[in-house]
Amino acid sequence: MKLIVWDFDGTLADSRPLIVAGMEHALKGLRLQDLPGIREAWLRQVGLPVEEGLKRTFAGLEVDPAEVLKVYRSFDWMANERLLQPFPGMSELVHELHGRGVKMAIASSKRTVPLKRQVTTLGWAACFDPLVTPDDVRLGKPHPESLEICLRVHGLEPDEALMIGDTPFDLEMAQRAGVPSVAVGHGFYGQEALLEYAPQAYAPDVPALRTILFAMVTP
Repeated sequence: MKLIVWDFDGTLADSRPLIVAGMEHALKGLRLQDLPGIREAWLRQVGLPVEEGLKRTFAGLEVDPAEVLKVYRSFDWMANERLLQPFPGMSELVHELHGRGVKMAIASSKRTVPLKRQVTTLGWAACFDPLVTPDDVRLGKPHPESLEICLRVHGLEPDEALMIGDTPFDLEMAQRAGVPSVAVGHGFYGQEALLEYAPQAYAPDVPALRTILFAMVTP
């Protein structure tokens, strides 16, 4: 493989505490915190662009997803970004791959400004190119456009790249783009949901992922 394309939230970085804090801010702000099952329904949509995720979360309820989005975005994300941390061992893996000359990119459902800020804060700014977000595409995950941009930037064919993600949306995107994938189990979804999309491998944690990658990737 000549290029690794990573998802960000739940794959490179453990953003669950930050996302949950923003979710609670929105639910409490709109007095929706007592809706049965709403938190589980919301977390099942992590990995999609937030607008689409909220539409799916509140479908069939008398709640305007646009109003939820407005309150969700009013959360002080920058002040709480300390809640977002790389998974144990991930920074070392990223820097080791980069040091060996492995090309890497990110295809995320996070918007460009916070993604760039968080990647920089984590010390990874030099490691990934491009960073593809919903600001760069007409259709977000699981549409393959984000992956197609990464391939085009590097002049590669689908079978020369590898997608790593923690959600069915990542793996479906890879499947539709013809790109092999590896599923990680430390994010937002369990193994069963991920294996439905036929990844080449499943890594329950970063050490397992490292072993898989160094067996598959050639700089």
